[in-house]
Amino acid sequence: MSDQNKTQVRFLGIPSEHVKLLQSGAADENGQTPENITSDGSGYPCRHCLKEIANEDEVLVLSYRPFEHKQPYAESGPIFLHSESCESHHDNGEIPDNIRSQGNTLLRGYSADNRIVYGTGKTVKSEAVKQEAIKMFESDKIAYIHARSTTNNCFTCRIERA
Repeated sequence: MSDQNKTQVRFLGIPSEHVKLLQSGAADENGQTPENITSDGSGYPCRHCLKEIANEDEVLVLSYRPFEHKQPYAESGPIFLHSESCESHHDNGEIPDNIRSQGNTLLRGYSADNRIVYGTGKTVKSEAVKQEAIKMFESDKIAYIHARSTTNNCFTCRIERA
């Protein structure tokens, strides 16, 4: 068995503690109250449960920074969350719905000090995200990976070694 087959990955949504604060009206990364809109059933993937927000469900639109501290590589951008409580993504090692629905996904590796590992950014078919992440984790320089939308560069989820 190759090392690649031994490596497992897990897909992580935004931490529940942070989501609960946002759902209760806390300010986003820009210091603004999240906006409320109604989903039309297409194109509103929740970054907490990692599923599409259903038609007619309320959506929070807000700015999110998937890093603990501000620093030059700590991008922030728009994301969607269920307006009401939703269950955190229960990782089973399989590609989550919100990645599968993208068609293509941008993967970018980060070091333990939260810096982009140059040369790791690549666009892959969404169904190949797991295999590509496993390949990227062959490098000890990569501590975690961000999956992002290729069309809008929005944060989709974090990928870690299992």
